[in-house]
Amino acid sequence: MNDNPRANGSRGHDPYAALRLVALIAAIAGVLVLAAAAFVLSYGGIHKIALSAGVSASMARIFPVIFDAMLVVSCAAVLSLRAAGWWPRVYSWLTTLVLLAVVAAAGAAHATGTHLPHKAAAATIAVLPWLLLLLAFSLLLSMLRQFRRSRAAAADAAMTASAAVDAAPAGMASAGPAPAAPVLAGTALAGTSSAGTARPAARPSAPGRPPDADAGATAARPGRARPPARSW
Repeated sequence: MNDNPRANGSRGHDPYAALRLVALIAAIAGVLVLAAAAFVLSYGGIHKIALSAGVSASMARIFPVIFDAMLVVSCAAVLSLRAAGWWPRVYSWLTTLVLLAVVAAAGAAHATGTHLPHKAAAATIAVLPWLLLLLAFSLLLSMLRQFRRSRAAAADAAMTASAAVDAAPAGMASAGPAPAAPVLAGTALAGTSSAGTARPAARPSAPGRPPDADAGATAARPGRARPPARSW
C-alpha cells in the first residue's frame, strides 16, 4: 500500500497540518518564556548601571522596562517586515541585535562587578530614552508603510480577479453563437449544390411537333444576331 498522500489522491490535504500547528504553538510559547526569563535576569545589570550614573532608585527601575519594551518593538518589526525591502529588514534585524548586545553587556558588567566611569554612564543614561524612542518610532513607520503596501497589493489582486471573473461570461456569451454560422453556411452550400446539380424539367413541346425539333431549334439559336454595319 502506498503511503504517499499525492499518490492516494489527497493532494489538497496536508496530513501534517495539525502537527505543524502544535509545533508552532510550542515554539511561540518557548520564545515567550525565554523572553520573560531574559527580561527578569537582565533587570539587575541595567538597574545597576542606571544607579551608577546618578539616577534615583525609583527612576532607575524604569530603564530595564524601557529596554524590554524596545526589544518587543524590534522583534515585532522583524516579523512584520519579512516581505519588505532589504533596508527595512536589515534595519529591524540590526536594531534587535544591537539591543541584545547592549543588554548582554550590561548583564556581564553587573556579573563581573565592573564599574563604568560616572560621566560616560550619566551621558549614556541621559540620551538613551530619546534614542530608543527614535528607533521605536522609525520601526513603527516602516511597519505602517509595509502594512499599507500589503493592503494595496491585496486590493489590486482582488480587483484583477473580479475583472477576470466578470469578463469570462461576456467572452463565453460572445463566442457561444459563433459555431452556428458554419452550420448554416454548410446547409446553404448543400442546398445550392443540390439546386445546381438538379436537372431542370423537360419543356413540353408544342402539339404536333416532335421534341427533337424543339431541341434542335434551341441549339441552333444560341443568341440574337447583330445586324450588319451600314456602310455610307
